[in-house]
Amino acid sequence: MRLFIRFALSLSALILSQNSVAASLLLPDNANTVLVNGIAIEQQQVALDISTPQGLQQIAFRYQARFRDQGSQHSFSSDVIILRFAAVEQTYQLSLPSIRSQSSAQQFNDSPKLTLTDQAGNAVAFTQDKLMKKGLQLGRDFEQEIAKYNTSANPARWTKVNVIAPEAAVATAPASTAPPLKAQSEYAQAENMHPTMIDNTQQPNQVEVSTMLDYWYQKASPQTQADFKARINQ
Repeated sequence: MRLFIRFALSLSALILSQNSVAASLLLPDNANTVLVNGIAIEQQQVALDISTPQGLQQIAFRYQARFRDQGSQHSFSSDVIILRFAAVEQTYQLSLPSIRSQSSAQQFNDSPKLTLTDQAGNAVAFTQDKLMKKGLQLGRDFEQEIAKYNTSANPARWTKVNVIAPEAAVATAPASTAPPLKAQSEYAQAENMHPTMIDNTQQPNQVEVSTMLDYWYQKASPQTQADFKARINQ
């Protein structure tokens, strides 16, 4: 009995110890992940696996916002942004600038300004890029896209082994003087695409329709996605 009690106490202590040293990333309400270390997932509080080499994490997310500009309501959905940084056992916070006009939405999509801090409020070094795809955006396979991205010499590439250490801390550069993001990959060829901005007072064009279809497709359950594909193939 004493042996059993000792074992149970040791196991409880181990579990409590593991839970107390978890690492996580907090995203603002208007940002959702699409990938975490190569796995498709949507979260705003991300549990980080620090057992990876150098503790490197690769988070892909979209910034989605609504704003009022010149008396009209607009919706904005950014390109998929890739964030890579080294994590230890603490909580990190991602911050994004406010989107209040079409020009600020365009500016963010052309050159996203991100701020990453640790739980003490210190700036954390990170590398960023975009995960781009040409043509129709409906039903994107993000896991396949990021797998292809990670096999090339891209700035924010990530693998479970032989990971290159992060570049210099871009998080410490003032937003007003930071150079525009120029991704060095085939995904960045579409970097000059306009962000998705939908004016509810006008008839949406086909680009906007395609983007919104993709948004709701990603939100749908696997069964709903299958039913939708079946209707298209009829």
